Amino acid sequence: MPREEYRAKRRRLPAAEPDFLAGLPPEIVDDIISRLDIRDVVRTSALSRAWRRRWESVRGLDLSFRSSAPAAAISSVLKRAAAPVRGLGLRVPGRRFRRAVRWLRLLPRKRVQSLDLHFEFVFGEKPSLDPSILSCLELTTLVLEGCIFPPSPPPPSFVGFPELTKLSLSEIDLPRHGGRRLEAMIAASPLLVELSLSNVRSLHHWERWLIRGPNLRSVWIWTDYDYGCRIGELPRLEDAIVFASAIKTEVLCKILEGISHAETLGFDAITDQFNGNPPERFSFTFQNLRSLDLHACLDQISSTSWVFCILRSAPNLETLEIEVDCDDDEVDAGSVEGFANAQASDDIFPRLRDVWLHSIDCSSNEMCFIKFVLSKARSLELFSVRVTSSRLSYQEACIEMAKYKRASPLAKLRLIRG
Repeated sequence: MPREEYRAKRRRLPAAEPDFLAGLPPEIVDDIISRLDIRDVVRTSALSRAWRRRWESVRGLDLSFRSSAPAAAISSVLKRAAAPVRGLGLRVPGRRFRRAVRWLRLLPRKRVQSLDLHFEFVFGEKPSLDPSILSCLELTTLVLEGCIFPPSPPPPSFVGFPELTKLSLSEIDLPRHGGRRLEAMIAASPLLVELSLSNVRSLHHWERWLIRGPNLRSVWIWTDYDYGCRIGELPRLEDAIVFASAIKTEVLCKILEGISHAETLGFDAITDQFNGNPPERFSFTFQNLRSLDLHACLDQISSTSWVFCILRSAPNLETLEIEVDCDDDEVDAGSVEGFANAQASDDIFPRLRDVWLHSIDCSSNEMCFIKFVLSKARSLELFSVRVTSSRLSYQEACIEMAKYKRASPLAKLRLIRG
């Protein structure tokens, strides 16, 4: 090709795009890369020869993989990431349980801060986590689902996670002495503030263990049976949620007593599976309770009994929210009226300001409860009622509720359809 023709062709070629990233300080580039999805992080290898291995040394990567991610890709990324890792998220199907064990053994060297593992199993025994997870001492968040935890036996040097602030366990089986090990682990994690236990099942029902934590502020407990969990000392507790079934009334009362100094409480008062009759009164009070969130059926006397039992024991309650479960097949006529009549005193709601009642169908018991609260709450400002299906027409419900006497001159009743 003649030289003149070659030069003309070069002049017609588009100018190379300027490399804006190359002009940025390395720490800025690292910060940008660390904010990308892991797939985009790895794709930076194709930018140029200089970028081929650059991402491997970036600190604070979030290695969250989709369930469809190839196992070979996960292995490659975990092996190549040489700098401390901010987070690792994995959803592990049954066919990958053995691979997952090898992946987890890499973590202590990665100095991972947040670990989110979901083991998907259909039949058979749940996988037991490798003890190497207990060497991840820089963890601040640990979320586990569908496995056996804690590992057995733990390393002799392990006492707790010194940096852990959040622990969430769901569908977890505890091995022999696992409850006591979990108790010690929680108590020995001094920065732990949030604990969630959903169906944490002891494989040995005789074992009793305590939830104790010097700085725990939020405790959530969901359980479908009494697996030995009890409440110990929680001096800084603020928020608590308890959803339990197939559990003895006296055990449930002990759990509630252990969290009775919380400021907010969520409680499932649907009691079809509770073992024993509801208490008439508690031997303790929710002295600090300001906000109460209930799931209840006001057409069932047992559920209504739990509702009134808690309300009587919460003298400083300010906010009440109830998700109503309607039961057309089993209705205890006059269940609310009986408890309302027994509450002769006018000081049951001295500080109650806001009430939300969701999903009612305007049964006689629900209407009676609305009437009762309006007649007793002297500080009430707003009562919101959401009607999903109604035995009365919307206009009839509005007319009926407008007749109810209100103890508070500031009380506003708001009726919402749908």
